[in-house]
Amino acid sequence: MTMFNVKLAKSRTILFVFIIVIVAFSVGIYLIQTMPESNTFYASFEFGGRTRTYMIHIPPSYDGSNPTPLVISLHGYGGNARSSEEVTGFTEKSDKESFIAVYPEGIGQSWNGPYCCGEAYSSNVDDVGFIRELINRLEQEYNIDPDRIYVAGFSNGAIMAYHLAAELSDKIAAIAPVAGSIGGKFNGNAPLQKIAEPLNPVSVVIFHGTNDTSIYYYGGLSSNGLFSLSVAESTSFWVNHDGCAKTPQTEISPDGNTVKDVYSGGKNGTEVVLYTLVGFGHNWPAIATDVIWDFFVSHPKQ
Repeated sequence: MTMFNVKLAKSRTILFVFIIVIVAFSVGIYLIQTMPESNTFYASFEFGGRTRTYMIHIPPSYDGSNPTPLVISLHGYGGNARSSEEVTGFTEKSDKESFIAVYPEGIGQSWNGPYCCGEAYSSNVDDVGFIRELINRLEQEYNIDPDRIYVAGFSNGAIMAYHLAAELSDKIAAIAPVAGSIGGKFNGNAPLQKIAEPLNPVSVVIFHGTNDTSIYYYGGLSSNGLFSLSVAESTSFWVNHDGCAKTPQTEISPDGNTVKDVYSGGKNGTEVVLYTLVGFGHNWPAIATDVIWDFFVSHPKQ
């Protein structure tokens, strides 16, 4: 090969590499310009003299043409929107099932349930008003199905879910409290407080482990100084309010670790279901998210 041909080959190689770089750069710019905005984002508004924050996830299937279910997920004490999303997996479930998932954040990482917890409770934060306003705003911004507004919560968030169902029974179709209670005492010397009698029936699916040491399954004063009413008292409250059958239909898993009690026949098609998790502690169960969504789908407001 002559010196001229070598130089020509090198020039062609350099030109080819240059073209590849330009094309790659152009494609990268195009992808950045055309990439859709994230469908998970934070938002906030002023309420009760405070900035209230929430994270919202819009499923890719949402186009505003059809009424869409809303699932509100409440974090536990010390948690936040992101931890609630990670623990529950509702964002992934939202994409599969086409509902809007919202993760509100409590003041001081806490919620003001009727008897617990933290800064929200001690400062008497109006969390019921906050969630009502959040629902109202979301209904204005998105095509929310008013008959399919649901609330799930863990621990302090479960306590708050019970509280919201009692106070916002005109809005909420069903709730899913995981490791919570309808009432108790913030400490042993405090007065007993529990949720109010709701004006409307609300379907309830409950999950609670028998080895929960933060909110005892059988009630009482836990190691953290919180006194809570038992799971049986929480269940019977809703069974009585909804007018369900007093005797449940019971199913036990083959390994004996999950006991499902179904109290059916409630007013306006409501139902109360209790999942007793034998030997399980104060955690979000692996089965919970799928079971909760199936329960929500089957229990719109009537």
